[in-house]
Amino acid sequence: MIEFIKKYHGKFIAGFISYEFGARQIGVPVHRLTGAIPAVHFRAYNHFELLANSQLSNSSRSEPFNPIIQKEEYDKNFNKIQSYIKAGDFYQINYTHPLKSKTNLSARDIFHYFRSKNKVGYTAFIEGDGWAIHSFSPEQFIKIKNGVVSTLPIKGTAPRGVTPDSDEKNLRELLHSEKEQAELYMIVDLLRNDLGKICTAGSVQVVKSKSIQKLEKVYHTYSVVQGHIKQDIHPIEALLSMSPGGSISGCPKKRACEIIHELEDYSRGVYTGTIGCILPDGTLQFNIAIRTVVQEGNELTLGVGGGITIDSNNNDEYNESLAKSASFQP
Repeated sequence: MIEFIKKYHGKFIAGFISYEFGARQIGVPVHRLTGAIPAVHFRAYNHFELLANSQLSNSSRSEPFNPIIQKEEYDKNFNKIQSYIKAGDFYQINYTHPLKSKTNLSARDIFHYFRSKNKVGYTAFIEGDGWAIHSFSPEQFIKIKNGVVSTLPIKGTAPRGVTPDSDEKNLRELLHSEKEQAELYMIVDLLRNDLGKICTAGSVQVVKSKSIQKLEKVYHTYSVVQGHIKQDIHPIEALLSMSPGGSISGCPKKRACEIIHELEDYSRGVYTGTIGCILPDGTLQFNIAIRTVVQEGNELTLGVGGGITIDSNNNDEYNESLAKSASFQP
């Protein structure tokens, strides 16, 4: 992969790295990927276009997304996570589970439909032979431009209210939640450490400690962390060094990924991996592949999840994970 990126330097390069490929970089076991979608996929182009937003379809012929694991299994794994936290294995872990749906729409039609309901900053559509990836991520993983590396971890979620008063109430509760703030700051510390490995000494700083991101169905809190990349590190090497992202693994990362492999008996694939592009001028920008639907034929898979700490409640965490699928439901 690194050789491919270097070979086509100066071209427009786009692609993805799966969660499993990233996790293998830190020496943890992973589940075997199933289906036709590769663990890593990049393409190089001679030209690219910047297009204005077009009129998007708001009609759908997809079925609802439904969990494939029972609530009882979620609760059992939640209790295992709490036991691991109490034993000191980790402080926080991102536990996920997949939802399934079907559609009669073509890959491009379903992408346009989802895009009409998910107006976010880190959208991606990649189509292969019999498969497609529809990513509507609100989270920037890494941007490297003019030697500056920035990462914008998201931690903390609250559903949007159905009335202005309830919407404001939910936002206030998110902003004043000690649990959600602690979760965010844990991941900020992890990412400061990750950036410290690829940045010049003393250059890593937290630019924003806690800000609000307003989406159609949820609120998020996020931070901004920046540093100056070392001159001898290629941007794609920095991306691999940071993978998998701290916000979708846990803290400490390696032990959290080991427990993810134990509790999640399915591969995540592109979900919670990273998708993005490298511009001809060398600017690199990749998302965290959350809010990401994988399509194989007429089958759709949407991964959902969230960070779990010692203060988490199983019902709240389960409901929060399902709330993240609201903008994909027909």
